[in-house]
Amino acid sequence: MRCKFERSIFESVNGFCVFIYTTKDKTVPQEARKDFYSDRKIHFTAVGNDLPSNTAVEVDLEGVWQPSKYGLQLAVKQFAEVRPQTAAGITAYLSSGCIKGVGPKTAKAIVARFGTSTLDVLDNDPQQLLTVRGVSKAKLDRIITSYQETRKLRDLTTYLGPFGVTRKKIEKIYAEFGEQSMDVLRRDPFQLCKIKGFGFLTVDAIARKTNAALRNPLRYAGAIEYCLEEAQNAGHLFLPEEDLISRCYDLLNKDFDVEVVPRHDIAGAILKSHADKRIYNEHGRVYLTFTRYCEVTVAKRVVKLLLTPEPPEVPRIVQEIAETEKALNQSLSPSQRAAVEICLTHPVSIMTGGPGVGKTTTLRAILDIYHRVNPRKTVLLMAPTGKASRRMNEQTGYPAATLHSAMGLITDDDIEADCPDYLDADLIVVDECSMVDMRLAYALFERMKPGVQLIMVGDPDQLPSVGPGNVLREMIRSCMVPTAVLDTVFRQASNSRIALNAQAVNHNDTNLLLGDDFVMMDVRDSEQAAQLVTKYFLDEVGKRGVEHVQILSPFRKKGAVCADSLNTQIRELINPHQDGKGEMKCMGRTYREGDRIIQTRNNEVVSNGEVGIIDCISADEDGEPTVKIKLLDGREVVYGSEDMENVDLAYCISIHKSQGGEFDTVIIPLLKEHYVMLRRNLLYTAISRAKVRVILICQRQAVYMAIHRNDVDKRNTILADRISAYYDRETKKYAS
Repeated sequence: MRCKFERSIFESVNGFCVFIYTTKDKTVPQEARKDFYSDRKIHFTAVGNDLPSNTAVEVDLEGVWQPSKYGLQLAVKQFAEVRPQTAAGITAYLSSGCIKGVGPKTAKAIVARFGTSTLDVLDNDPQQLLTVRGVSKAKLDRIITSYQETRKLRDLTTYLGPFGVTRKKIEKIYAEFGEQSMDVLRRDPFQLCKIKGFGFLTVDAIARKTNAALRNPLRYAGAIEYCLEEAQNAGHLFLPEEDLISRCYDLLNKDFDVEVVPRHDIAGAILKSHADKRIYNEHGRVYLTFTRYCEVTVAKRVVKLLLTPEPPEVPRIVQEIAETEKALNQSLSPSQRAAVEICLTHPVSIMTGGPGVGKTTTLRAILDIYHRVNPRKTVLLMAPTGKASRRMNEQTGYPAATLHSAMGLITDDDIEADCPDYLDADLIVVDECSMVDMRLAYALFERMKPGVQLIMVGDPDQLPSVGPGNVLREMIRSCMVPTAVLDTVFRQASNSRIALNAQAVNHNDTNLLLGDDFVMMDVRDSEQAAQLVTKYFLDEVGKRGVEHVQILSPFRKKGAVCADSLNTQIRELINPHQDGKGEMKCMGRTYREGDRIIQTRNNEVVSNGEVGIIDCISADEDGEPTVKIKLLDGREVVYGSEDMENVDLAYCISIHKSQGGEFDTVIIPLLKEHYVMLRRNLLYTAISRAKVRVILICQRQAVYMAIHRNDVDKRNTILADRISAYYDRETKKYAS
């Protein structure tokens, strides 16, 4: 059916679309037609993945009409763009944004020169575009690359659209297989398993539709790696072999009435994958090979530090502490003094404690003494997030960076790359270590030069890292790394209930102290909770400013009080649409000047978790949108559409995402419907993000459930055991 895109109703980040199209085709069923339009066109709703939304071209849609609660909709199975034939149509097509480097002015100039032959020129002799004024060699290269990619990816998009394969993944396929991509898909789709990050479930769905052989070694290997990757997403470094076999068996035989793949085939595939070094089977513990390498390397590097000769004893340590107390105009508690001594006199150490126990003051004392005793030595402060590193800088006066930026890590792939030069520091301090996963810990220990002194600061009672492993807890569990525990709550002196309640939660005590700085509002359901969250957010923003108030939700995508729902609702209240205010759409989201946003992935300039405000949305000379963002630390960045794919609204963020940050006021919705997430460390982490006020919008039973549930998900990791074993082995070697 020949159609034209009209408007978008919904677009998910995974590529699922709900679009309105227009057509002249009278075969559209009457019940599918939208009768609220005043024109004479036939309007209908289509659903599918990565549907075309270019208003400059017509498209052929193929699919089936399916009923839904919104009426009859066309479920699109295949689509193809119809290239325009008129000069006006070609001009609109070229300037629509589908070809990078061609804006309205350039499009008009090209079509003025070549007319209706323009697309033939692009296909067969694009060098002729150099005769068009304003088209430089660099610009031509950009145009050719973009146009060729658009043309070559069209068939792949049409073929893979029904399987939910996103545009980015289609580009990965073409990058891997080039002109042979379609042949590979039809002949042996399990070749896609070779592409990093390509979902096994999608590949398997394609294979089943094309009747590919299901007892394929590549299918087995893909299933094994998929199950191990899923385990890593849940925090595990490995799976017991029998558990892995069972998971693979269920996956490979799913939806079949008979056994397609027997268990012994899977066991054999595990042996082969081990031999091929894709995985590592260590006495029944099965790892992805690089993941095991990270755990082994970190354990060995920790032991190497433990066996390093201790730093020169700080002369007159008691006098140095006294001098620092005088300089800071603050007396240290006994546990703080012990922490200062432990951290200054060991090559590797850990400092732990909850909110309000003086970790910052203790760290300032350590740095003051270290700098005074070692004036020529360098200090490097790091944290996993931009918020945490910025706070370190503000609180200590020393420069601080994120772990990723200090180590030159732009993407996760950089962790596996060859290690560059060592970090230029004699003393390294890493804050918020509970957030450091095994891969990031590996990158850190790989980049520390011999003789460096390492201090890790963190709270093991907070949520563990999002990535696999439990590094801080395991190091403490090993009982090998010298650990200082701060246990005196200093905020009590200022009658702060926040630190006291955080401590109560941690000790399974439901008798929380309520007052102006710790408010608890009871609600019936999620709808009432959403209303109250919105009300209190607007009230607090009016008092403190939007940058000092943060909503923290257990979920990002589920329910009326999830981050996505609250962000949409609150943004329309606090920053509504206005004529003249710049807006742009990206990945199904609308961004607006004045929006508070958060970075969701590292890039060369901005770290994951950094927050800012959209200052200006405009267009460059080619009509492509540009977004100027002011980060909270004062920096400014300018983003294009691709950069904005890694940006989200930030009026509400998940509790996991809040780690490493502090806010004056924290508003926390907590309901029984959050049952799967209700654990002590979740509530403890959320409360401990607040500096001035906590507002808990909750069902009391949900709060009590969270406090009483301390069954922190056990993560499959043996870092502590490795540290102990390697230490024993090395000390016996030295003894002999």
